[in-house]
Amino acid sequence: MTILGIDPGLNTSGYGLIRVKGPYLQFLAAGTISTFKAENFSAKLGILYRSCCGILDDYHPDAYAIEETYSNVNPRTSLKLGHARGVLMLAAHERNCPVYEYPAAIVKKSLTGRGGASKEQVRYMVLKMLKMQDFEGKMDVSDALAVAITHYHHLRYHLLKQ
Repeated sequence: MTILGIDPGLNTSGYGLIRVKGPYLQFLAAGTISTFKAENFSAKLGILYRSCCGILDDYHPDAYAIEETYSNVNPRTSLKLGHARGVLMLAAHERNCPVYEYPAAIVKKSLTGRGGASKEQVRYMVLKMLKMQDFEGKMDVSDALAVAITHYHHLRYHLLKQ
């Protein structure tokens, strides 16, 4: 099974792909989608959508896990992030890839045992769980991989529960 994790953002969205083989996790790919150079909001949404479609077409994941929107101090920022999440989720839906959403606190707790963990603690656990020394990219990449790992943990929990 292949899981694509997404850390949505309007200017930078992280993505990370893992492969599940029994109880083992394998890193496949990761990176960011950057929209900094886009001239307007709708152009940024278009870049996010097309880039995500390309990733989905290249890797054909079995599941798509995305971080939920958190409440921002600025409602306008939250609304724009919601639009970004919407086009990212639409790309998966149009490719018949099931979409799963996880709040940031659940992602942090799933990896570190604490819902208030720092981004550095999450990155450290991602590296340990994927048996990696390091990887290129910002925290957006480790956050996206953390979302994918969280989905794996939830799948495994439900299988064990049955």
